[in-house]
Parts: sequence; structure tokens; C-alpha cells
Amino acid sequence: MEPLRPEDPAEIGGYPLIARIGAGGMGQVYLGLTGGGRHVALKVIREDFEGPQALARFRREVATVERVRSRFAAAMVGAGLDAPPHWLATEYVPGPTLRQAVAEHGPLPPDTCLRLLAALAQGLQEIHRHGVQHRDLKPGNVILAPDGPRLIDFGIARGEGQTQITQTGAWNGTPGYVAPEVVREQEPMPASDVFSLAGTIAYAATGRPPFGGGRIEAIIHRTLNGDIDLDGADQRVAELVRLCAEKEPGSRVSLGRLLEMAASTVALADDPAYRSLVGVPPSMPVSVADAAASGLVPPDRTRTVPGRGTPLRSRAAVIAAGAGVVAVVLGGAFGARALFNGDDGGNGGGTGGSGGGSKAQAGQGPNNGPATKAGRSPAGRTPGPNGRPPDLYFVRYPTADFHEATFSPKDHACLPAARPEDPKVAARTQTSAPREPVTKGPVKIGMRFKFDPPPNYHVSAEIRPPGPYGSAGRPEIPSKPALLAGTDWKEFTFPKDFRWSGAYTELLPGVFTVVWLHVHPNGDAYYIGCDGFTFK
Repeated sequence: MEPLRPEDPAEIGGYPLIARIGAGGMGQVYLGLTGGGRHVALKVIREDFEGPQALARFRREVATVERVRSRFAAAMVGAGLDAPPHWLATEYVPGPTLRQAVAEHGPLPPDTCLRLLAALAQGLQEIHRHGVQHRDLKPGNVILAPDGPRLIDFGIARGEGQTQITQTGAWNGTPGYVAPEVVREQEPMPASDVFSLAGTIAYAATGRPPFGGGRIEAIIHRTLNGDIDLDGADQRVAELVRLCAEKEPGSRVSLGRLLEMAASTVALADDPAYRSLVGVPPSMPVSVADAAASGLVPPDRTRTVPGRGTPLRSRAAVIAAGAGVVAVVLGGAFGARALFNGDDGGNGGGTGGSGGGSKAQAGQGPNNGPATKAGRSPAGRTPGPNGRPPDLYFVRYPTADFHEATFSPKDHACLPAARPEDPKVAARTQTSAPREPVTKGPVKIGMRFKFDPPPNYHVSAEIRPPGPYGSAGRPEIPSKPALLAGTDWKEFTFPKDFRWSGAYTELLPGVFTVVWLHVHPNGDAYYIGCDGFTFK
């Protein structure tokens, strides 16, 4: 963190600025505050970059990240694209990048590498589900947050249907991590991200660039014709990395298969080596006055922000606390500021990832924060005909209990018990799932209202396969929302109703958890209840 300079603005998009936290090729990155005292990272385009192509690239970045709703990507906050200064904002995620962590502490232990591989594979699978390719996965674009890794910098990411903004004869990506088909000017594809994942994990395992250093031409030559550097890497890690690093995209292992092969009973966030790398999140200024007293803000900018609750700290202490903390600048959605301004009791409230939300927002549940009203779309989504929600929804207010809820066959309940959006409505629902162990598929599950059904009530079921939440063995597999009409049963069949591109829908031995969600017309989803079944 660096102090603001006299020429820096006092606020951007209504967010007071309290520090400089970095600079990119297109602009400056600031640390800002919401009305409730949360920290956000604001990226502002430099005036000399506000040409047609630069603005087009910036707009595409915002549009792409607006589509990415995953617990492996920072939550979107807002964007200003109508007039200079053009800006975008995301949540501020503490933690070092993978590159910083390896540079400081050396290669990661084999088990940690495998768990990181699984977590990043799951993150890629989630963003691919939204039709987005990252296209620049590398150690510097992976934040090691306390609750797991975050994929950052979607500046050159590309979603389906978006126009490529690259000059003829050029390609986007980082030498040593970019896939061979991208270098050859072929169309990037999801498998290209798998190749970049190989280089990222090879670096984590060895501490060396995956295809060596030197001139770019030499690195590219080795990428096209040589083997990835895995000397000294654990055999288990090396085997999986090589499957990801095949030269031909069609020969690379699929993310679903990779998740199966790298499955672990221990989540990455619970890995002792990972926790040691991440450390304890540092304290940060919680108001403009706090930042001014610490020397980060000019003394004349003393407007306070509601929510200040910690004593003033010295400038040296604040700057030291900011060391190793990385601002995540991924982009924002039009009107999405309500997601964070809900801290003040507005219409919004915490954020989460597609199908599971962000564990960083644990505790921001419907029991302690206002729910978004049905029909209102803070992320700019539009309800379908007759109020039908979109197929891709966004889980709101995911608490720690929501994340950890697992079906217990012994108790015929999910533990720990998570609080539903509306306990009175949830009490009127009834779920069904096989009570005896299932030996062959498919498996049918269902939900209905026992009495007093509310109108236009759409539900979705999410399947959590056996394994701890967040590990490779437990991705969340959602169905499309469906109308729960009257007191009739609404049934879903696994795996038929849970298939989407890249989903892992195999029946494997163990206990499956079924999480039921109420999906509002604008695509916001809230927890209703939980069930499950056992497969042998």
C-alpha cells in the first residue's frame, strides 16, 4: 500500500479512496471503502488509454467478469463506463499470489500441490460453465486467500459470443503458460486453460518457470517442442501435470476427470502448509479518518465512513499490515454496488459464487441481513417470461453452515443445520430422496409444498457428491430452476437433469447431499433445505 497523492481523487464512483495498492498497464488501482466499511479494489483507466480499442477491451472485461459467478473469483461490486474516469470495482481479497508465496517460501509440499490443483481445476470448471475462458492463468493470477484460491485478472478473458480484440498476428497470454494452440494463432478453447493450469502447478511444485527462462522466443520454442519442467517434483503431481500439458488440446485430461483423480479428503483451506502460506489477514484502515491518521490519506480528506470500529494506527503499522496483500481487480457489473452497500441496511448484502457463494462472506445470511427482493436485478439480469428465473443463478448469503451442510444417513438430516431464507415457508416444504442405499442409477429426488404454496415459487436442487466441501471430490452440480406449483411434487433425476458442459455427474460410492434453493426471478437463490441419499 502507498499513500494517496495530491493529484489522486478523493473518491471514485461514490467510494472514498484510502490508499494506492498497485498499477497496471491500463491504469491505477486504489483501495476504497463502501458505506458499511468494507474494502474494495477500484481500477481506474488512465486518460491516455481511453481510446476506442482500450475502452472496448475494458468494457469486454467488465462484461466477461459479470458472467463469472464463482467462489473461486472475487465478488463483483460495480463499474462506471458511461463517462471518464472509467472504473471497475471488486471485493478486496487479502493474501499473497501463488508467485509471491513460492518466491518467498519455496515450492509447495506435494499434498498441497495436489489440493491446489484440484481447487483451481474446480474454479476453471465453474467459469467454463458460464461460457468464459480465463486465457491467462499463471501463478501471478492466483490469490491464496484464507478460504481457498481466487482466480484474478480477467482482462483478456473471453466469453462465448464476444469479439476478439487482438491484432492480426498477435496472441494474448503469458509465455511459458500459454497453450501451444494459442501461440499458433488458433482459436483458444477451454482446454487451453488446462495447459496453463499445468504450468501453474509445475511452478508451485518446483519453484521454476515451467518452460525455463530467457528470451521469449526460446520459451515459446520449448513450449511448442519441449517437455514441461518437472525435475524434482513428486511423482503424483508430475503425472497429473503431464496429463494437463499435452501439446494437442484434444489429448489433455478433462477437468471433470482431473477432479476425480486429484480428489482429497482434506480441503485446501484446512491444509496446514497452505494456512502457513496465507497467514493471518492483516488489519486495514476502516475509515478515511483512520487512513489519514496513518499517513495514507492527505490530512484535509477527513470525511468519515460509517462503520469505523477500530483504533487509529500508525502509518508504519498500516503499511506493514498491507505488505503481501493483493488487490483483486476483476471487473464489475452495472448497478452491482447494491451487493456491498447492503452493509448499511439497504437492499443488498453479501456476495457469493455460482452454486455456492463465497466463504469469505460467511455469516452474511438471511438471518442477519436483508434479502434482495424478487424481481429486482442488482447484477442487471432480466427475469424470463412469467417471472421465470434464468438457468444460471447466484446463491446469496451463503453462511458457513450452508457451505458445510452434509447429509447424515444416520440422522436423516443435514448437519450442521443451515438457516433457510424464510423458516415459515421452508417448514411447509417436504423433500424426497431414496432412504435405502442406491445400487444403480438414475436417482430421483423431489420437493413439494404440503400446504399454502406461495405463487411463482421456483426451486433448484444442487447435488454435492461425497467428500468435504470445496475439495476436488465435492463440486456443486446444479439443476435448472423449475416451478414448484401447488402441492404437486417437482422431481429431478440425477444425472439427467444435472448435465451441463464440464459437469462431473458420475454416481460414485458414498453419501450425496441435496441442497434445495429458492430461485428468485432475477436469478438470486436462497437456501430452503437439505436432503441426501447413499450410493453403493
